[in-house]
Amino acid sequence: MQQDYENGRQAPVIAGPGCMARLPELRRQQGAARYLLITDAGLEASGMLAPYVAELEKDAEVIRFIAPAGEPSVATVDQAAQVVRELDAPLVLGIGGGTALDIAKLVAALAASPGKMETYLLGRSPWVGKAPAVMVPTTSGTGSEVTRTSILADDAGRKLWAWGDELLPEAVLLDPELTRSLPAPLTAATGLDAFVHALEATTGRNRNRLIESQALAAIRLIGAALPEAVHAPANLEARQQMQEAACLAGMAIDNGGTGIAHNIGHALGSLYHLPHGVAVALAVEATLAWSIEGHEAVFAAGAHALMPGSEAQELPELFTALADASGFDQALTPFVDLEMNATALAEVMQAEENAPMASNAARIPEPGDWQPLAELTVATFERRRQRLQDISTTTEAETMV
Repeated sequence: MQQDYENGRQAPVIAGPGCMARLPELRRQQGAARYLLITDAGLEASGMLAPYVAELEKDAEVIRFIAPAGEPSVATVDQAAQVVRELDAPLVLGIGGGTALDIAKLVAALAASPGKMETYLLGRSPWVGKAPAVMVPTTSGTGSEVTRTSILADDAGRKLWAWGDELLPEAVLLDPELTRSLPAPLTAATGLDAFVHALEATTGRNRNRLIESQALAAIRLIGAALPEAVHAPANLEARQQMQEAACLAGMAIDNGGTGIAHNIGHALGSLYHLPHGVAVALAVEATLAWSIEGHEAVFAAGAHALMPGSEAQELPELFTALADASGFDQALTPFVDLEMNATALAEVMQAEENAPMASNAARIPEPGDWQPLAELTVATFERRRQRLQDISTTTEAETMV
């Protein structure tokens, strides 16, 4: 564990049912004249935001930018940047899952930083300023609301990243009311994403005691609250616990970074466009036993946080049990016809944009490890997909009877 470290600044967090009502106050504090609301097409179409936007319009002008469905892209960010640069004194308001928040953070920085998004990919150029921003997550997984990183795809479909202090918002609102309508499979996948964030932050090369305090608290919350949040969506206490867990895990990875599951998850996203939470959950389930081997002491605290009294070697089984209890297989429904290629996956895992994640892992892959790790990931996906198909077949048979 690092003894010399420097943790970055973290955004103020306001939490609790009804905290969306604080937005007019936050706008005035930032000296903003209007809102630029950035959300995604699915959330906009759901109508869930309509009453909140109606309240905001009583306070100030609201300009909308609706991002298309799917992962954020360089092209979409550039389109949104054109909008924000034409506004006088905007407050950039990101509401949604990781897609909307990642775009909103980048747009706030591009409001004051010249050029196109491509200029800032992979840290190629420093940002030179930002517009004030507030992030409001409607999922409990990515932790993007509190990180200095945004993930987006280029024209070739590669998942890339941008980084900088300018991507931190001026405030974060955690209102569990906004997560109640999240479908169960998304609740499960995003919750497992938060777990992977916490586990990789507390076991990675950059870990320190401050990171551990956040990450281990997140693991405890997720183990207790995720199944309840999935199966009892009206339980606001469980929903808020998951929001807090995702936020804590986001703070942890902002300083500690991620590891091999994110390396593989980003490769899966680039190749097969799997949602991020689905991809990293599959990856950690596939590789956790390999990661722990020879590094048991590093993983011991995470195992105990998930199940008091457990040892590191029990962690893979505990994670699988958590995924099963949360109905994770249902998140694979759109991908039952997907065929993965382990050789192609291993190649993308070694790409430049994915290298920092692998080099921060508790166990760093050696040249001979990439193909076996890719094969483990493909096998895990195929096993869960087959389980899902078996359940579907059984359900259909029972219905016919």
